[in-house]
Amino acid sequence: MKITPVCIIPHAHWDRDWYFPFQVFRGRFLHLMEIVSDLLEEFPEFKFYLDGQTIAIEDYLEVFPQKREELFSKIREKRVLVGPFYVLPDEFLISGETFIRNFLVAQRFLNENSLPSMKVAYFPDMFGHSAYIPTLIKGLGMKTIALWRGVGDKCRDAEFIWEGPDGSEVLTINIIDGYANFLCPPKEYGEFKKFLEEKVKKFIEHSKSGHILLMYGADRSFPSRTVIEFVKKLKEEGYNIKIGSLDEHAEALLRLNLKLRKIKGELRDPKYEPILKDVASSRMHLKQKSHLIEHALIRVVEPLIATAYLLDIPVDTELNLLHYAWKLFLKTTPHDDICGCGSDQVHREMEVLQDQVLQLIQVIKCELMNKLMEKFRSQSKDQDKHYLIVFSPFARDTKTIIEKEIYLPPEEPHEDLVVIENGKKLPTFVEYLEETTCIIKNDRSFEHFNTAEEDYLREFLITSEIAPPQNVRKKRIKIRFEAKLPPIGVKVFEITHGREKSTNTNVPVKLPIETSFLKVNINTDGTLNVEDKRTGRRYKNLCYFEDWEDIGDEYNYCPSKNPEKISTLGKHARIKTVAENDLGFLIEVEHNLEIPEYFDFKNEKRATKRVSLPVKVSYFIHKTSPRIDVKIHFKNSAKDHRFRAHFELPAISDFHISDDYFGPIKRANKIESSGNIEEYVELPENRYPMQNFVYIADENGGMVISTKGLREYEVEKSESAINLALTLLRSVGMLSRPNLVTRKGNAGPEVLTPGAQSLGSHTAEFSLYFTERYSLEEAYNFSEAYQGLPVAYLAKDIEKINFSMVKINPSSLILSAFKVAEDGNGVILRFYNIADSEVTGSIRLGWIPNKVETANLAENSIETPVNIEKNEIRIKAKPHEVITIKLS
Repeated sequence: MKITPVCIIPHAHWDRDWYFPFQVFRGRFLHLMEIVSDLLEEFPEFKFYLDGQTIAIEDYLEVFPQKREELFSKIREKRVLVGPFYVLPDEFLISGETFIRNFLVAQRFLNENSLPSMKVAYFPDMFGHSAYIPTLIKGLGMKTIALWRGVGDKCRDAEFIWEGPDGSEVLTINIIDGYANFLCPPKEYGEFKKFLEEKVKKFIEHSKSGHILLMYGADRSFPSRTVIEFVKKLKEEGYNIKIGSLDEHAEALLRLNLKLRKIKGELRDPKYEPILKDVASSRMHLKQKSHLIEHALIRVVEPLIATAYLLDIPVDTELNLLHYAWKLFLKTTPHDDICGCGSDQVHREMEVLQDQVLQLIQVIKCELMNKLMEKFRSQSKDQDKHYLIVFSPFARDTKTIIEKEIYLPPEEPHEDLVVIENGKKLPTFVEYLEETTCIIKNDRSFEHFNTAEEDYLREFLITSEIAPPQNVRKKRIKIRFEAKLPPIGVKVFEITHGREKSTNTNVPVKLPIETSFLKVNINTDGTLNVEDKRTGRRYKNLCYFEDWEDIGDEYNYCPSKNPEKISTLGKHARIKTVAENDLGFLIEVEHNLEIPEYFDFKNEKRATKRVSLPVKVSYFIHKTSPRIDVKIHFKNSAKDHRFRAHFELPAISDFHISDDYFGPIKRANKIESSGNIEEYVELPENRYPMQNFVYIADENGGMVISTKGLREYEVEKSESAINLALTLLRSVGMLSRPNLVTRKGNAGPEVLTPGAQSLGSHTAEFSLYFTERYSLEEAYNFSEAYQGLPVAYLAKDIEKINFSMVKINPSSLILSAFKVAEDGNGVILRFYNIADSEVTGSIRLGWIPNKVETANLAENSIETPVNIEKNEIRIKAKPHEVITIKLS
């Protein structure tokens, strides 16, 4: 024992909020920092780790700005250890790009203040780990990860090599028993020594290095003077023990050049620690709004700023607003926030932050579109013509439906409005919304994009005098049109009143509905029967609904001993509308489920009293694509239940695909477990999170479901079909309940959370896309098109421009980021290869760069040659490789 190297790391795992809101937890944090400061003065050997989050520094200095230099001096001496991230986010409910921004925000703060960053990527309490974490971490310039949860029986070693899909390898420190594995040591020296020896004896069995890591701390815990004194006394007795850091422990392991076990894939095994899988569906509205924000920041705002930058338009203001928006958004991404597993107050405050980010997004877009319109203002004045200037966020030429809300004078007709491109009328549909006396009347306007409110805001931002909005009475309409947009560029369309009789309204049609791709019929229970005309494959009973009781908590779904299922399958539904317009076909269906009002925990069954769950479903069948968009409105008046949409797919496959940070993740269609299920801390189930889509197919084709913020799905395989369930809502009333059927023990305190019942109105949106063969590229590119957010603004006196900044080919190369570089010098272009083989790619630029260089994910240059001729880059991408290019 004496010769065994032991590294003790004093720390506190710091959830900024959880069962109490942020300011309450911060109150305790301030006391922690007082104790840490005293111990640093008293013991020169003492060090303290601030949980890998630089946001903790901001939280402290907001209250004690006068202690800035005192704290910074301790950080520079590496006695207070900080970084490498801004927050500790949930891995599955954010994108890889968001995780990169999380790192960049932290490093900017540290660099601006000349503070050193920890080099080990610390993942102490994430609820499982993405397969692309090795790719991410190595790409950010780090060599080592320290983590807990989800490793399971893949490896029980304290050290192993984790390989990403692209071949990136990182040393991984598996923190056996978690980040509190040296919690509450005895206060008497003899007992302390015994406690230590027992820990070393246990952990040495897992260690290939013979080096023992002990994490002295837990959630919001205070370090003790006694432990420091005991460690000092043990050293005097000849023990090889020290108070150290994760960096020191990692460096010692790397120097040993160990031959360690190598593992691959995501880490979501709940055998030894719960991964708390159903946080993906708690407080679903938070996930939906977060998804909207993330896509707007990465797919719209950053490329729009980069485009303006390359056009020599000043963007300093927008870049600063963007940095601030990212910081606000990142504050909503730690697991107790975005996972929806905190107190109600925590999530009320989170919604305020989300709304503030959406407001910033609108301001940035309005400012930039103003500047673009000024840049391309036409010298020839034509007061009678109106235009739509559209920014395209797509990486390739994309035919898509563009939406724009418009205000018209009440007397002006709207039914005959059409969009014109090069003198040709485009497929157009106009919908009347309301007549209003207030331009920004809609109190949900900041949740939407391409709205008429933005036109008002655009004028409001730049006009010195503007009439109060309530003084103007307008007719509010929405216009939808289908057009081909250039890759990451700008295109202008004319909007005018048509001279011919309008055909852009909904006209009743008969069933079945047929396009060039699909034959669609609707059953009396509201489900769809779809035949793919290209292959003859038939999909039956698509999109029926099931409701079950949920006696679990914010972390885990749990059925009762006597489960009760309520389904729309085979039940009568009201077919309200079957109509055609220029863009496609619309089917509207209404269901009315009668479900139990709550779960009777005393009698262990669902309540006898029923309440109505009205469900309105809108199916939109595209004419030019094998795609059906689905929008569902429902009002939840019940508690303690889970509501899902189901799809029976005739594919024969042992696996399915979902998208992850920088490529696909393959998951089995049957439950994977090792050993006796009773040994598991959490029940292993085929319920998973997704980034944007899930794809089930075989060689004869299949179906993609791409969702707007619905993050949870489950698959169940039978002999003839695969049932896919998409969670729309999960209603629970407790933060944590003890000893569920699906999880042993508590996941947190037993706090009442009536807000997590999610009562009230909800909207769910997703799209179904049918492929005639197995094609991952087709699945990705469909989802990218569905998730795209083209920005459209009304304009007058503007040139008829049509240009592209970046075009990427082939389709297996997926755009990940297009943004202004962190140093403000040039732009960053990042993409990844989803193919299993090497791909030769072409990137055509809308300008000729002065300098082209490859970089890592942290935007630091790396020595890899780039082949460029004029404005075209030719590059080879290895299987699943992520490539970052800096263009100056």
